[in-house]
Amino acid sequence: THINWIMMEAMPESVLPVDNGIMRFEAPGRYAKDVDLDGPALTNLVAMMAKKGVYSDPTMVAFEGLYVPENGDLSPSYAPFVGTLPPATERGFRSGGFAVPKDLTRADYRASWAKMVGLLGKMHKAGVPIVAGTDGAGIELIHELEIYLQAGFTPAEALAAATIVPARLVGQDKKTGSIAVGKVADMVLVEGDPSADIGSLRQTRTVVLGGKLLDADALRAAAGFSGRPK
Repeated sequence: THINWIMMEAMPESVLPVDNGIMRFEAPGRYAKDVDLDGPALTNLVAMMAKKGVYSDPTMVAFEGLYVPENGDLSPSYAPFVGTLPPATERGFRSGGFAVPKDLTRADYRASWAKMVGLLGKMHKAGVPIVAGTDGAGIELIHELEIYLQAGFTPAEALAAATIVPARLVGQDKKTGSIAVGKVADMVLVEGDPSADIGSLRQTRTVVLGGKLLDADALRAAAGFSGRPK
């Protein structure tokens, strides 16, 4: 389901007997930089996923957080929230990425991360349905969509990955996942234009949940945030 398991299709055979342990994270970081995205291993898998309608929830932010930041640095997912989080929570988000093995560099890990973004783009172009998840605390979701734009999604396609596409996956698209007469009144009103800047989705002002109006700032305060994200 996640992007690391798709990339695993092109990992060395020596990885496979131990790929359900830590190697499911370490192997893509070590080897993905050298993978040919257009080689038969990934091309055949992606084509089969598209043909059979196999969904992927790539959780890109989880792997960016492993490979890109230095130890102790803040993952890009959390940067907009700096100064608004409880101090202990923010410290927890500053753990940074994996410690780099002695025979690799942070640049190697970042090159592997770039290949994973490229793989996501290949999957999307082939027609593999993508649903947006984070494997995290939840506030990473908008950055997940920002990564989708890096991979070649349009803003509308990225938004769909977090709305109507997952609704289709669980068979609820007749009830939710888009704004239409007769569907459950679940939506948010934001300040800004997500079609031009998808990061404006962080600027929620009103939440409509089951037809009830909720103030986004009051919800932030109740959850322990001291203000709006940047």
